[in-house]
Formats: sequence, C-alpha cells, structure tokens
Amino acid sequence: MATCNLPAPEAVHPSSAALHQLKELLQSDNAFAQALRATTSTEAAAQLASEHDVQVTPEALWRHRGTLVRGGLPTWRG
Repeated sequence: MATCNLPAPEAVHPSSAALHQLKELLQSDNAFAQALRATTSTEAAAQLASEHDVQVTPEALWRHRGTLVRGGLPTWRG
C-alpha cells in the first residue's frame, strides 16, 4: 500500500496561514487592530505584524486588504 505524503496546507501557502493568524489577532486584540488601521502602508503593517509574531509579506497584505477586517473595506487605499 502506497503512502501519500501531502504537504501541510501552511507549507504550500505560508501566507494563508499568516493571514489566518493575523485575522485571529485582529479579532482578539483591539489595540493591535487599532494600530494596524493606523498604519499608512503595507510595509508598516507587515512590520507591526512581525512585532506580534505574525510573519506576513506586504504583498500578501495588499492582496487581501479588503478581507482582513469586518465589512470588507480596504485597509490601505489603492
């Protein structure tokens, strides 16, 4: 019988796991959510996330900017 060695989902899409972690942090930490909304760029947001042990790229944040907070409003203007 052959074994199927599929990679873990986070190994395939590490940004997906980081974005999920970021969304959980946004929901559980109001101070962090306010600080993230106050950032003026995805680079600043990625740095803030990194300071909270969430490793996410500015590019991943940009692609998902309308899905990070409730209401679907973009976090950073395009």
